[in-house]
Amino acid sequence: MNEKIISALDLGSSTIKFLIAEVTDERPSIIGVGSVPSRSINKGIVTDLNKAAEAITAAKKQAETMAGKKATPVYVSISGNHVYSLNNKGIIVISKEGREITKEDIRRVEESAKVLLLQPNQDIVHVLPRQFIIDGQDGIRNPIGMSGIKLEEEVHIITGSTTSLHNIKKCIRMADLELNGFVLQSLASSCAIINEEEKELGVALLDIGAGTGDLAIFANGNIAHTSVLPIGGEYITKDIAYGLRIPLEEAESIKKNHGFVETENNNPTGEIEIDKFGSTEKRKVSIDFIGNIITSRSDEILEGIRLELMKSGYWNNIPAGIVITGGCSLLKNFVERASEIIEIPARIGYPDGNFAIAEFLHSPAYSTSVGLIKFAIENEMAKHKKMDFLKHLSWIKDIFG
Repeated sequence: MNEKIISALDLGSSTIKFLIAEVTDERPSIIGVGSVPSRSINKGIVTDLNKAAEAITAAKKQAETMAGKKATPVYVSISGNHVYSLNNKGIIVISKEGREITKEDIRRVEESAKVLLLQPNQDIVHVLPRQFIIDGQDGIRNPIGMSGIKLEEEVHIITGSTTSLHNIKKCIRMADLELNGFVLQSLASSCAIINEEEKELGVALLDIGAGTGDLAIFANGNIAHTSVLPIGGEYITKDIAYGLRIPLEEAESIKKNHGFVETENNNPTGEIEIDKFGSTEKRKVSIDFIGNIITSRSDEILEGIRLELMKSGYWNNIPAGIVITGGCSLLKNFVERASEIIEIPARIGYPDGNFAIAEFLHSPAYSTSVGLIKFAIENEMAKHKKMDFLKHLSWIKDIFG
């Protein structure tokens, strides 16, 4: 791959982000970034086609102007309660002479694993391999070249609502873009945050933004469980707005600048001035009162995460703890409180895609965006290798007829 341009679109409930990366033989680098408020995407669902397309177009133009290059077919993050996941298994028999497993057998067993009874109005987004089993021997990562009679593959399948995905596709076309593929938000974030050692040991990733909490659990080096929970920072913002009787915009500002989650230590004190609703007059509010509002909602969110981890069946298989990313993870003391409530080690996840990026992109708020680029690079490289293999195969067929 001499030089290639890759584009990524992160459809968040509060912000729409567009990234353009340049991939060379040396080191990939992100050369364009666009970020605009999201007024038409709510918990992964398009609520207004025209406004969504306008926002995507604006973010794209910002990124193109910075990069000095045009956007290419785009990889797009998906989230929301329309996303479902499950584990499934495919089984085939190796009947050829020598019983040696080939790439064609891998394709066949994956097709077998994809045969399942989908919920109505659902499309498959990802089929992610977990492990292969040859004649009862499990834990196999790459069976090509091995011999056996029965080949099984355990996979993690992610689906999305046909209607929701179609509406996103329509917005992308309206923004004069082509779709390269959908990527589950937590899967994208994991590409930029979770290392192979953590995946091998067992780790959970929580990407918590404004509208949703996207959870992914890795065990034995592969993805084992994913879910999208209806929790996010916007609920904390609304609680502040209701509790202080102030507009949402001011509540969001207070959350970012003065908000905190109560812990045993390190709790801010004092007072701040806020505007009275519908008036220019000011009134004073205790920071401790704000912290109490935020802590009540944060505890409810974290209890929901703890319950989901227990329901997943992998509660005892994540000794590396939980990595929390997304904009909400930046709330003061949130991760410390998470460790107390969930009762496992917790840390903030900062994106690092092993390529050149601007300093401001090293923020949990950009984990999905940076992860989309890394996912796209790896996917494009895999396509490139496959095309080279097919060309080589065609050349051999031409020789031998």
